[in-house]
Amino acid sequence: MSYHSIQFLGFVGVVLAVYYTVGRRRQTIVIALSNLAFYALSGLKALPFLLTTALVTFLAAKRIGGIYRAYDARIKAAEAAERKVLRAEAKARAKKALSVGMAVAIGLLVVCKYAAFALENLNAALGLIHLKQLPVFRLLLPLGVSFYTFMALGYLLDVYWKRYPAEESPIAYFAFLSFFPHVVQGPIDRYNDFKRQLKGGVAFSYEKLASGAQLMMWGFFKKLVVADRLGLFVDAAFTHWSRLRGFVLIAAVVTYSVQIYADFSGCIDIVTGVAEMMGISLKRNFNHPYFSRTMGEFWRRWHISLQEWFKDYIYFPVSTSAFVKNTKRRWAKAGRTRAAELFGSCFPILVVWLVSGIWLGAAWKYVVWGLFHAALLIGSAILEPVFAGVNRRLRIDTAHFAWRAWQTLRTFALCCLGRVFFRADDLRTAVAILRKMARPGIAWASLLKPSTYGMNIDRAIVSAAAVVILIVVDAVQERLPIRETLNRRGIALRWLLAYGCLFAIVIFGMYGHGYGSAFIYERY
Repeated sequence: MSYHSIQFLGFVGVVLAVYYTVGRRRQTIVIALSNLAFYALSGLKALPFLLTTALVTFLAAKRIGGIYRAYDARIKAAEAAERKVLRAEAKARAKKALSVGMAVAIGLLVVCKYAAFALENLNAALGLIHLKQLPVFRLLLPLGVSFYTFMALGYLLDVYWKRYPAEESPIAYFAFLSFFPHVVQGPIDRYNDFKRQLKGGVAFSYEKLASGAQLMMWGFFKKLVVADRLGLFVDAAFTHWSRLRGFVLIAAVVTYSVQIYADFSGCIDIVTGVAEMMGISLKRNFNHPYFSRTMGEFWRRWHISLQEWFKDYIYFPVSTSAFVKNTKRRWAKAGRTRAAELFGSCFPILVVWLVSGIWLGAAWKYVVWGLFHAALLIGSAILEPVFAGVNRRLRIDTAHFAWRAWQTLRTFALCCLGRVFFRADDLRTAVAILRKMARPGIAWASLLKPSTYGMNIDRAIVSAAAVVILIVVDAVQERLPIRETLNRRGIALRWLLAYGCLFAIVIFGMYGHGYGSAFIYERY
């Protein structure tokens, strides 16, 4: 059941009716049952994986909480000299429970997502030394497994680090982990934020219902009118890339960058709108990333919840690890202070982006994608003093609009290069496409035949107009919050815009038999 289907709208309507009818104390139960129904309707075979992850991580966190409570009582009664020993003992015992919970959650993710990839590469290595090949098996990839696994791991680590106590109710924890709006594509939420909003229940609010519906409608516009229309050209170009000139492939990569933004952010708008209608605020996941001036800023604006997860649970632990600390200390003693500082910041970046690439999928193209972005960020950190010196010597006004516009275009171009690895079928194809893009030749005759690229004149005009609307809205949102501003305006303007958006979706949306497509990030 896809988020942009009629079935999903009907499902949401039923859930909302029950949610606000049963009373506040039972709303968590309604969420848990709705999550179970949504996931079952999307595929019963994947349900055991979700339930196993939820049960094991819930029990592991409860065990960690129990250990801490037992030791807290002993620590209070102990002498000052004994307290440090007891704290270390409690941490060691809690770490065993943490390890079990993480091993099961990560193990399920690895087996489901990476087993076939690992066996294929192992067979390639065995073939080089003429040894017998191993059978390759492919397991079902559970819906949203990467997202709910990361949420489960974050919850476990937060309890282990004593950021908040372990949840005692399995229903409340399952309601969070499998919350049907965010279980498939995120945002990757934190348990304490989720629980706080449901404490005491949620009162019915027409304002939240209307605001959530507005956001959902804008998400449908992004997906059905922008992303799926652009996808016709992108799919055709990447399918027949070997027959196309470099100029067309450049246009396809730029178009894909807009498509994936409209597709992913559109989905996030839909699910955030559903959650808002239920009185729950999900983490903000996008902040107009294509207006960024550096790659670092871009990744602080794109898939924000994932970047924050990597920062809290990978970047900081790696940067404070014994390996990094000892390396920095040795280099500093040897007089390599600058190198020590760079290692302390750049090595964690490398680890984060390697994990990020692997998280996206079981293919070398994703690993290279991650390393590509790691190289950009690390190179920027290393060369920052050089760039600053060049700007001073050339007397460049870095606050000038022209310079900021150049930085924005440069960042978008670098992002587009990375998208080639993301969209191509495999690493070899990505490299071949990049080579063609390096020699952009224009076949003027074929440009007059847009049907060659899965388009026609009417579709091209509608697509261009939709992209312009998207850019204008994002540009305005950079300056002011549109929904909040509209809510202060007259009701006539709000209804006019709502009906205009609905009209665009109904008339120009790509849906029905033979049209439309799944959300791009559903595969992750």
